[in-house]
Amino acid sequence: MTAVFSFISVVAAWTVLYWDSFPSLLRRWNNEDYSYCWLVVPLALYVAWQRRDMLPKMHVPSVKSGYLVLLLVAALFFLGKASAVDALVFVSMWLSVVAVVLFVFGWLSMRAFFFPLLVLAFAVPPPPFINRMLTFKLRLISSDLSVRIMQFINIPVYREGNVIDLGMIQLHVVDACSGLRYVFPTILLGVLMGYWFNSRTWQRVIVILATVPTAIATNALRIAIVGYIARNISVETAENFFHDASGFIIYLLSVVLLVVLSLFLNLFSRGGDNRFASTGSSFYGQAATNSPLHLIVMALFLGGLFMANMHLLSGRIIPERQSFDSFPMQFSQYDGKREYFDDKILESLGADDYLSGVFTDKESRRNILLLISYYNYQEPQRAAHNPVSCLLGGGGWDLSSSVDLAPDAAEGRPFKVRRLIMEKPGYRLLALYWFQQRGRIMTDEYLNKAYLALDSIQKKRTDGALIRLELLLKKGESIEDGQKVLDRFISKFSSILNPYIPS
Repeated sequence: MTAVFSFISVVAAWTVLYWDSFPSLLRRWNNEDYSYCWLVVPLALYVAWQRRDMLPKMHVPSVKSGYLVLLLVAALFFLGKASAVDALVFVSMWLSVVAVVLFVFGWLSMRAFFFPLLVLAFAVPPPPFINRMLTFKLRLISSDLSVRIMQFINIPVYREGNVIDLGMIQLHVVDACSGLRYVFPTILLGVLMGYWFNSRTWQRVIVILATVPTAIATNALRIAIVGYIARNISVETAENFFHDASGFIIYLLSVVLLVVLSLFLNLFSRGGDNRFASTGSSFYGQAATNSPLHLIVMALFLGGLFMANMHLLSGRIIPERQSFDSFPMQFSQYDGKREYFDDKILESLGADDYLSGVFTDKESRRNILLLISYYNYQEPQRAAHNPVSCLLGGGGWDLSSSVDLAPDAAEGRPFKVRRLIMEKPGYRLLALYWFQQRGRIMTDEYLNKAYLALDSIQKKRTDGALIRLELLLKKGESIEDGQKVLDRFISKFSSILNPYIPS
């Protein structure tokens, strides 16, 4: 009865602690790139059950290790909450399961539980910055490789960034076509195949290493097939194939290739596979009498984390400020027109207040796009983030340059900004952005997260803004000349920001 009570206590405390993180986690799982995560927990449980006979007869809890893992759980939980990085909170979820295994079964059980815990780790979606970085790189790799395939089969094609021009149709390799949604499930598939089909460690390593090239190559083949159909059959047939059947067919091809590789590697094996050989022990074994006690302590510890988090939230300070509704749309030589987002974009932005508008320089007649997103407080579900993925999210833009610019007081810009140069056929876009938060101006997203965590503890504040400017460069205009246009705007604009972004 004590064992049942202790287990229920841990589950209840764990659920309460992470309750407000579940919506964010499930939202990530519902994203098509991570929909495979719904299968991870059942797979991990199945593998654990399959390896039950590998448990030792006597369960010896690893108490010190369990409590060290709990301390790491607390550190990652608070760091994730304070810095608005939900991936850290998700990792703390996974580590709390590891702590339970250590308290109940101990290190000797890791022979049985290591692989199920490894599979369970795939339920944690990677942080957004990794997603953005991989998506951008995979788009370019898939575009380049698919063009090479089409050129190999004598299809005339021209590529500019992530835009593939076939003459009668242009293929835009956007985020959804990057192949990212195939990469992580293919890696998981390789891990499972290596475990189930191969008996040697080196074989499993080869299968896992082959997953990423396989996913990238098959995705590029998918794009090349679309180009072939568009060129030789019809554009309509190509579009239907691309949206309806290509994803499933290509992923099935990845599965077949990995199965063939796994079976081929078995030709080099000697001896049988004893992965599932029974040790003669029972799945339940003989539990240590003090395991329930440590689980109850863990439940109390998780409850304490919940109370501490509530205390931090209750003391949060939201400084007074003026709403952007009162922001002057005419100042100096600039005449602005405000723009408003629809509900879907607002939900994605997650900001408490925002200003979006196009300002026209009455002297040069240049249009400058301004976007400010302001947050009264930031948490994992709503925080200022690097805008690169938003800028590259559509329209065929390709990032050609990203550099930090030092302050230039002579041009009226006394702080550092990050400059992005984006290109697509016939167009160049100059964009600047910076984080303006609690009296600091930064361009590094990770430094911003570090100060966010620090200020949430020291100042009880997590408010702040992300500011972005965009200018479409004229044909033949140099980047330096465009920069002067934006610096001149900043010199007039930044002086009127103080009432709207607290220092």
